[in-house]
Amino acid sequence: MAVVKRKRFLKMEFFAFGLPLVVILLFWFMAIASKEGRAIGLVDGQLARCTEKPNCICTEYPDDASHYAEPFVIPSNMDNPEEISQLVKAVIKEAGGDVQIQSNSYLSAVFESRFLGFIDDVEVRIDLSRGRIYLRSASRVGYSDLGANLKRVNRLTTLLAERVARY
Repeated sequence: MAVVKRKRFLKMEFFAFGLPLVVILLFWFMAIASKEGRAIGLVDGQLARCTEKPNCICTEYPDDASHYAEPFVIPSNMDNPEEISQLVKAVIKEAGGDVQIQSNSYLSAVFESRFLGFIDDVEVRIDLSRGRIYLRSASRVGYSDLGANLKRVNRLTTLLAERVARY
């Protein structure tokens, strides 16, 4: 009887301590893996479409409702591509991102999560002919992002609107 209780106790110990440790190690390895790689870049002059995973938001494709958010509309009085690019860069930095690549029509930045340092890519395409700033925010690893990329796109859009209001 004592042996059976001891075996049951060891199973409970594993689930209480071992399983959480395994989960933490798994997340840690995923965080390390997310540090490798880079943003996809433009595909045929547009931001890349999101995959089927729910860890991506892109403002470029309204036909992909599960990954779509509205793009930012550039006010008609803003027509200098360099100024707009600098504005976007400043907003990304204010939101906690680190710009990696910058031109007048495209920016690529990385955001690092506070928990374990997961890396997410943010890409921006400035389209003056349509008067839009398109954003794509995607996790490099994993399946779900618990809404982090949608929150980030919304925050960037809000910050852009605040900055443009002062323009």
